[in-house]
Amino acid sequence: MSAVTFFLEALRDRHVAAPLPSSRFLVRRLVRHLDLPDIRTVVELGPGEGSATLPLLRHLRQDARYIAVERNPRFAERLRSIDDRRLKVVEGDARRMTPLLEEVGVREADAVIASIPFTLLNGPDRRQLVRAAHDLLRPDGKIVIFHQYSPLMFPYLKREFRKLKTEFEPLNILPCWLIAGTR
Repeated sequence: MSAVTFFLEALRDRHVAAPLPSSRFLVRRLVRHLDLPDIRTVVELGPGEGSATLPLLRHLRQDARYIAVERNPRFAERLRSIDDRRLKVVEGDARRMTPLLEEVGVREADAVIASIPFTLLNGPDRRQLVRAAHDLLRPDGKIVIFHQYSPLMFPYLKREFRKLKTEFEPLNILPCWLIAGTR
């Protein structure tokens, strides 16, 4: 998907978290927070057209599962075109993460990554989503949220996760925060 097509989709759908796909600099920063060779199950909330999905799949073990939860039908269709048996695309709202994942047999994950527009969610929905991610993760599992334009989610993550680390990536359009934590 071209940057122009992505941008037009972001204008059309207010639930798209970023005006353009994640930069390679942001994706590299994301990858550094995950021990990809040891991960068996990744859940990505809001993968968009897959700018982080593809690099993560390249580093995952061959028997891993990668579940991409995407609410935008055009992005979900683009993700389904990725030829990788480890990837399962689930079309739906991240706020319904638990039942959506149960439908595809996922009850535990080693990592949850999220690039959703948390600023559009109310406080209870933010809290519920972070709690659901916590409950989904195995002990010592990792959560990484990115495309955050403020530290809004830090207090929510601090309640549920330990070892929080916050980083800023200036080489992304728009420059953004990445917050990582451990269950």
